Amino acid sequence: MRTCRNLWAAIAVAVLATACATAGAGPPSPKAPKNAIRLFDGKDASAWTMRNGGGECKWIIDNGELQVNVGTGDILTKRKFKDYQLHVEFKIPLMPEAHSQGRGNSGVYNHGLYEIQVLDSFNNDTYAKGGCGAIYGQKDPDKNMAKPPEQWQTYDITFHAPRFDAAGKVTANPRITVYWNGVMVHNNVAITGPTTASLGGPMTPEGPIMLQDHGAKVRYRNVWIVAR
Repeated sequence: MRTCRNLWAAIAVAVLATACATAGAGPPSPKAPKNAIRLFDGKDASAWTMRNGGGECKWIIDNGELQVNVGTGDILTKRKFKDYQLHVEFKIPLMPEAHSQGRGNSGVYNHGLYEIQVLDSFNNDTYAKGGCGAIYGQKDPDKNMAKPPEQWQTYDITFHAPRFDAAGKVTANPRITVYWNGVMVHNNVAITGPTTASLGGPMTPEGPIMLQDHGAKVRYRNVWIVAR
């Protein structure tokens, strides 16, 4: 009987240790692994092209950061990806005169279709499913992890592309996990379809990363991706 009790006690300790380890497991390190593709390293924006008309990226490289060049339009990667792990760091400018969606608006579009919203959500109310960290129009983040403007923030995104059968019919919607400033705010969430202001069209097996010009001088740095 004592042996059984000892066995169950050992199992309970092991289960608890596993749970604690899982709970303490954070997002990937901001340091790009060796197999990462650097999409912006502080110097070179050649991985990007303009959404409208193609051509060389017109956003501003300043002090190792890639700043939205307001009015030039969205940028997207020349390369397309299927499944991946994406790391993005962003800094929202101080815009005290603006409110709601007018304050620090941009976005990170997976496959060019599914936006994780970038917005100043620090003491700035907006409508549901439209704040920073939201899968725009589909789901709010589980927690508001917004930092004040002019502080660097991070998204660590694990994206699973939609799946298709031999006839091209979607058999599984895309799914996404997002860590915002080190805290999981979306856990393997199914995306129901393209979000507003995306490239549009049907779901695709692969697609680019797109960053949005929405009229605010949002800055990005240390952008890298690991294709799966």
